[in-house]
Amino acid sequence: MKTSHCVILYLVILTGVTPINGWCWTDVALAAGGAVAGVVATPVVVSAGLGAIGFSAAGTAAGSTGAALMSTYGGSIAAGSAVSVMQSVGAAGVGLAGKALGGAVVGAATYAAGGRNCDPKEIECN
Repeated sequence: MKTSHCVILYLVILTGVTPINGWCWTDVALAAGGAVAGVVATPVVVSAGLGAIGFSAAGTAAGSTGAALMSTYGGSIAAGSAVSVMQSVGAAGVGLAGKALGGAVVGAATYAAGGRNCDPKEIECN
């Protein structure tokens, strides 16, 4: 996915949490900080999670949850299937689209959890 597509995707997701009265700079900083943290943390968290269930750069670990998932496919794993995607990400890492999605989700969640604490019409924001 091109960078421009990722930016558009991020903005579309972020507009889903746009306040009715507008943005306060503290809310923007909160959402942006969450988005940056999401972009940085997504590859680490996803790689660790997939590694824990057996999907890694070395392949699928024998006797792991990943191997059990692979066995449910009966020996023929289709391209684009859940197991195929997990093995691909476990081996190659999270791509640009995954990082953008992680940033958008964490940014929106951070805003939803801690934003909306000021009125943008006032000069002083809390």
